[in-house]
Amino acid sequence: MYLNNNQVKISIQLSSIFMAFFMSFGFSISLYEVYEQAGPANGYDKYIVLDPDIVYTGGIGSGEESIYIEGNGAVIDLNEGTGIWIAGDANNNITGSLDIDHCSIMNGGSYGINLSGYSTNSITNCNLINVHWGIQVSDEIQVTIRNCNFIDNSYGLAVIGQETDINLSYCNAWNNEYNYMLNCLG
Repeated sequence: MYLNNNQVKISIQLSSIFMAFFMSFGFSISLYEVYEQAGPANGYDKYIVLDPDIVYTGGIGSGEESIYIEGNGAVIDLNEGTGIWIAGDANNNITGSLDIDHCSIMNGGSYGINLSGYSTNSITNCNLINVHWGIQVSDEIQVTIRNCNFIDNSYGLAVIGQETDINLSYCNAWNNEYNYMLNCLG
């Protein structure tokens, strides 16, 4: 069966309408699925590239891998669950790391980003919105946090302990119970 030109035009128009309809309701996929499919690149064990037209759901975590998330303005909706975590272990020479750029992380039940143990990390141009702990840092973590916004959280940046090395610059915080909190209860 062959389609004439009018039928092809109608088919293309209908396809465009259906695509616009489904995209207007937002397409979402699991961040964990994207993490599992990501391969190594540019010196990272997991190099994740997000699409700004997709809402990613849920969190990910690692204690052994270096992870880069190229956010491209994408939204990560934690759906009241846990966020993105890295937990390195200096005693066993396990040093996972996280570098994340241009993401909005929202609706977390406990934390947006949790860095603990021993690792070097970078969080740049991210928004942390409506999570209990926007970014939680503890133990012997080294992290650069630059150009980030902490909005409507219990704690924007929560630091637990005194062994952390945090370079915080050009960040904004508003409508948090505590914008920047040192020596929080873990």
